[in-house]
Amino acid sequence: MEQNQDLFADDHASLGQLVDRLDQIPASELTAKWPKALSELVDVLACELVRGGMGPEQAKAQARKLALVQAHYMGGRAYYIPTGDHLKAALRDRAIWDEFNGRNIDQLARKHGLSVPQTYAVVAEQRKLSRLAHQMTLPFSNG
Repeated sequence: MEQNQDLFADDHASLGQLVDRLDQIPASELTAKWPKALSELVDVLACELVRGGMGPEQAKAQARKLALVQAHYMGGRAYYIPTGDHLKAALRDRAIWDEFNGRNIDQLARKHGLSVPQTYAVVAEQRKLSRLAHQMTLPFSNG
């Protein structure tokens, strides 16, 4: 990650000066000039920041800064943002593993909208991942 930050260092320093000035412009004046897509991005980011415990006004200010930075680096071109289905499935699978007690497959299947065989497959895969995470890799092993 540090290497990626170095790629943006010069550009990001000058952008940072602009971002820091956002707090000096009244919010109504600022957002009135933003395209609808950026305003919607601000709303999404602010909602998540509030959910994470930040105060609503601070969250909105931080969301505007984040949206400006994202617009600077990614704006002006068609940019595909994945829906996050794979990440959500991985998080769901981890939740199933965390909640699994050996006797609650039916309950977990209902809770997560899966069939019982799918839930068994998730538990088996998570068990395998857990085992791999806790096993030491020997220096002479192939994996």
